[in-house]
Amino acid sequence: MPSENFIKNITSKNNSISETTIKNLIKSANIEDFSFLCEKSDFIFPFLKEKIIKNFVKLIEENELNSVFEFSKVYSSDFEELIVSSWIKFANEDLTDNILELFDNGTDEQKAYAAKYFSYINDPCALDYLNKYAFCDYEPLKINCALALSKFSDKIAFNKAKEIVLTSKDDFEVLGAYSFITAYGSDEAIRFIVENYKKSTFRENIIVSLFDFCDYEKLTKILSNDEIIEIFSVLIQGYPENISLGTIIYYQIYDYIKLISTYNNQFANNILLITKTKFDEYNSSDIYSFDLDKDTKNELKNITQFLDRLSLSFGDILDELEKDNFRISLALDVIKELKIENAIQFIADLINNNKLSLDLCAKSAIVLKDLNKSSLINRENIKNIQNENIKALIESLLV
Repeated sequence: MPSENFIKNITSKNNSISETTIKNLIKSANIEDFSFLCEKSDFIFPFLKEKIIKNFVKLIEENELNSVFEFSKVYSSDFEELIVSSWIKFANEDLTDNILELFDNGTDEQKAYAAKYFSYINDPCALDYLNKYAFCDYEPLKINCALALSKFSDKIAFNKAKEIVLTSKDDFEVLGAYSFITAYGSDEAIRFIVENYKKSTFRENIIVSLFDFCDYEKLTKILSNDEIIEIFSVLIQGYPENISLGTIIYYQIYDYIKLISTYNNQFANNILLITKTKFDEYNSSDIYSFDLDKDTKNELKNITQFLDRLSLSFGDILDELEKDNFRISLALDVIKELKIENAIQFIADLINNNKLSLDLCAKSAIVLKDLNKSSLINRENIKNIQNENIKALIESLLV
C-alpha cells in the first residue's frame, strides 16, 4: 500500500521533498504508488500535476526507462505526458522499436501511450498499428490513434469514420466515429463535424468533444460567424447539468463571448442573453461555484460583469422564428425569458399553420402557456398531430 504521506510529499511546495519523492518513485518502479497518484489526480491542483510531470521528465535517466514502461501499464490522461515525454526525451531507434512492440504485446493502456508517442515521433512503421486500433473499444487508444494519424496526414481511418457517420443507423457507433474525427482535428474534420453533427441525437457530446480538441484560435479561423454562435450555443446550454463550470477557462468561454458580442446581430444577441441568464445564476449562488478554484471563480466574475455591460437588442426576434430549427428554438428561449408579447400571435400562427417541426410545435406551445396565451392555439389542428406523445403534451397545455 502507498504511504499516507506519498501524495503530500510528491505535491509538496518544498522542491527538495517533491523531487526526492519523484526520484524514489522512479528508482523503485513502484506501480502501486504510481497508480495511487493517478487515482488521486482529481484532487491535485492542475499546476501541481504539471510540476510533477515536469520534474519527473527532468529527473528520469535513460537507464531508468524500465520504470516508465512499468508505469505505462496504468493509464491516466492527466499523467499521459509524464510517460510520453519521458520516452521522447530519450527517443532513438531502439527505444522506438521497443514502443512499437507494445502494440503487439502490451496492454491497452500501454498501446494508448504508444499511440500518443507516435503523434510526436512520426515513424511510418507505426501506421499499420494506428489504423488497426483506430476503432477499438478502448477510448484513450482510439483517441491517440486519431491524434497520431492526423500528424501523419494519413486519412484511411478518418475516411472510414466519415463513412460511419453518414451511413450507420447505430447512434453509438456514430458517436464513436465522431470522437475519432474530433480528435483527428484537421480543418476538414472540423468542417465535417459542423456540417453533420445536428443529425445525431448526441449533438451536445459531439460539440463538447470538438471543444476538447480544438481551441479558440483554430475554430474561429475555420468557422463562419453563424457556425461559431451555433456550436457555442450548444456548449453553453450544456452548463451546468452536463458540463462542469470548471471548464470555462479551458474552453475559452470568455473569448467566445467577447467575439460574439462584436457580431451585432439577433442570433448573437439571443445566445448572449441566454448566456447572461445562466452566468448570473452561477455567479450569485455558491451551489455552482463552491468547488471552483480561484482562477475559475475570477473568470466567472469577469464573464458576468462583461455580459452585464452589454446592451442587447431584440427588435429582430420575429425574423429568427423564420430561420432554421436551431435558431427558432433559441429564439423561443429568449421570448420565454423576456416575455416578449409581440411575438405571441406570430408563434400561435406558426403552430396553427403547421409551419413548425413537432418538437418545436411542442416547445412553442409551452412558451404560449407560460405567457398565458395557449388559448390562441387551434385545437382542431392539434388533433391532426400523428405523434401521440406530442399531441398529449400540447393538449395538456390547453386545459
